[in-house]
Amino acid sequence: MPSTEKNESESQLEGVIIETNKSIKANNVGLFNGKEDAAETSGEVYSKRFLNAQTLWKQYRKNLCLAVATEINEDAYDYQAFIDQCEINLNKRHIEEIKMMGILPAS
Repeated sequence: MPSTEKNESESQLEGVIIETNKSIKANNVGLFNGKEDAAETSGEVYSKRFLNAQTLWKQYRKNLCLAVATEINEDAYDYQAFIDQCEINLNKRHIEEIKMMGILPAS
């Protein structure tokens, strides 16, 4: 059932985002831009930007899959399944994109 697969896919993506964010914070402990008067570490700034990008990406995913589903009738029995499969496919690709960032695991 696609909705179960979609939930699993979403859970996988969330796990990768959480682990990547932990690694970002752990591997970037210096002050932002190396300035002594910086109020935040590079990791804190990177983390905020990374998490914001993930929120924007999820909105993009939702809008794109809704657009793609326009090719079938909203009343069709497989309309939601079509959207779910689109989101599953994009989640898989996005997990690959995050992993390609080459962020070292948190130690």
